[in-house]
Amino acid sequence: MFTWQPDDTDTKSLSARFLWTALPIIGISTVALFLIFGLMSFRALEHELLHKIEQTADINSEVLATPFWYLETGDADSISRRCGSAWTRATYADTQNIDNALRVMVQDTDIVAVVARDSDGTEFCRRGLEADRLNGFDPISRRLYDVVSRRVYFTYNDTRRDVGELEIHFTKNRIHEWVEKRTYFNMALLVLLLIAAAASFFIANRRSIKAPLNLLLQSVRMSKDGRTRKPIDWHSQDELGQLIQEYNEMVQLQTDAQEQTQAKQALLEATFHNMRQSICVLNEDLEVLVWNEQYQQMFGFPDDFLRVGTPITDLIRFNAERGEYGNIGTEEAIDDWVTVIRRDEPYVTERIRPDNRVILIEINPMPQGGHIAVYTDITERKQVEARMRHMALHDALTGLPNRTLFTDRLHHAVSSARRHNQGVAVMFIDLDRFKDVNDTFGHDIGDMLIQEMGRRLAGVIRDSDTAARLGGDEFAVIQNDVEKVEDVVVLAERIITEITRPFSVLGHMLHTTASIGLTLFPEDTDNPEQLIKNADIAMYVAKAQGRNNYRFFTPEMHQNVHQRKTVEVDLRKALEEDELILHYQPKISTTTGKVDSVEALVRWQHPEKGVIQPDDFIPIAEECGLVVELGNWVLKQACRQGRIWNAQQGQNIRIAVNLSATHFNDDSLVRSINRMLEEYALDHSLLEVEITESTLMQDPDQAVETLTALDALGVIITIDDFGIGYS
Repeated sequence: MFTWQPDDTDTKSLSARFLWTALPIIGISTVALFLIFGLMSFRALEHELLHKIEQTADINSEVLATPFWYLETGDADSISRRCGSAWTRATYADTQNIDNALRVMVQDTDIVAVVARDSDGTEFCRRGLEADRLNGFDPISRRLYDVVSRRVYFTYNDTRRDVGELEIHFTKNRIHEWVEKRTYFNMALLVLLLIAAAASFFIANRRSIKAPLNLLLQSVRMSKDGRTRKPIDWHSQDELGQLIQEYNEMVQLQTDAQEQTQAKQALLEATFHNMRQSICVLNEDLEVLVWNEQYQQMFGFPDDFLRVGTPITDLIRFNAERGEYGNIGTEEAIDDWVTVIRRDEPYVTERIRPDNRVILIEINPMPQGGHIAVYTDITERKQVEARMRHMALHDALTGLPNRTLFTDRLHHAVSSARRHNQGVAVMFIDLDRFKDVNDTFGHDIGDMLIQEMGRRLAGVIRDSDTAARLGGDEFAVIQNDVEKVEDVVVLAERIITEITRPFSVLGHMLHTTASIGLTLFPEDTDNPEQLIKNADIAMYVAKAQGRNNYRFFTPEMHQNVHQRKTVEVDLRKALEEDELILHYQPKISTTTGKVDSVEALVRWQHPEKGVIQPDDFIPIAEECGLVVELGNWVLKQACRQGRIWNAQQGQNIRIAVNLSATHFNDDSLVRSINRMLEEYALDHSLLEVEITESTLMQDPDQAVETLTALDALGVIITIDDFGIGYS
């Protein structure tokens, strides 16, 4: 990269340097041109002069051939008398002709002498300067005279004879005078040209170079003086114009960048002084450089105490003397903090202040030296984290531990019991018919019932035990330090007694019971997850055996559950693959003795176990939620078969279908029956539904609404098991 550095003596302005550089070049170039053109003109004039002299010599040598001949052969005496004693053989007339011709030639200003010589070389006639004047000059002057000679020949009878010689002496003074005058003229012209060029350069430089450069210099000096640069108002298409255009764009970019920087700096300062964190910046000597108001307010430093240059040791001493660091001594606190800062490594810690506020302290070294300390009050965050931890491990409705915390505590309880050779009991508690409460009184009442259940359960157990809500209406209890089974029985009975007491919720007096499943460690298993499963199984057994009681887990229960689960899986598959079949039990009229109706009885044709009776799979369908799907399948098949019989035999046979309590209480029952009757175009009176008395009494109001809708469809309704239980 080329760079130019002026020396110490180069103090002239750019214009002067440009002028003193350009003028000599112009002068030398002009002189060279003048010399070249002068030399060319001189050569041209010299050639023209020589051509003229030679042409004159050629013409006169031909014209004077005859007089030279006669002189060669004429009267020498007369010639002598006319032209001198040397001309001894010339005639007067020929001599006169030659003399006239020579006189005419010397009238040319460029010809200084003309000499006629005979064939022997003897001069016999001359006009112009004498021979001594032509030959008497010094070598420098001598070169001013040149000579052109021509031999004179006379031709007679085809015979060419040399009769003499004609010499023309000429001068180049006229050419030299012209060159001299031309030189003076050129010198004057050169001076005028240099003056004009200097003036032109001066004007052009002032308008096209100096003016924009001065504007550019003023703009640059503005930034030197701390003022904002402004674009230069200059427009031209030359390089300076392009330079100024680029400069203006650079100034604009710098202005924009400066404005952005100022805005960012203002934003940074505003952020620095308005941020929630307290900030203190230290230099390499651990002295305060800058701080924000929050820092001063957090630690309560007096206004006259905190200033630029205050050693950090003074701040630590001030805090230590007020008990900011607890019971640690002042000098020990100073040593500890100075050691931490001097490590030049990022340091993060939390400290609880005397007012129990939690402060997060972050100290980081800066690349240029020094440190920045940031103090953040994280008290609220700690409180939120504590609440979130509580929410993550506790039930939001009751405040009891949730399944996650319950499982964790069960692991700890089993581990502790294993070490101390103690027992642990796990209870699964499920409210009986809680769904009826939600359906009758709404979920708000149900939630209040769950909350009261949690309070009663927490009030029954010991502090060392754990009560948890696992979801819905399911609760669980961990009973620690179990020494004998009677301890578990006592707690289970207390829980049942407490739950059976009436619940008063928003003016409603609610009665409920609970089913409890119990399992023991280490009698049943030493695996916490298996304890939970065992208690769950025992709870379902207690619910199946009449509710409002408790049952201990037995291995047979697990086998039964496994068997019921297998039946559930197979039943789902049976519904998908049409393994179910309907048997129709005829009913004969005692009046006519003919079959007037049939009852549809469902059977399961298992591919491996053969025919399975309804009592073996319908209760399982009730528990796993398949009973509605199963009931709809039976209704659909019955309607289809009724249509076939009516089409083939031409007689109307009524088909009776038993409905389970769950199916009867399903909201879509009436719509499903109506759709099936319409699909198979079956007379509505040919479908009969049978329900039990206990189904009606579960929810009498809902039952009346469903019965009314079925009656409106024209479906026949019968009640089975009338008089059993409620009647």
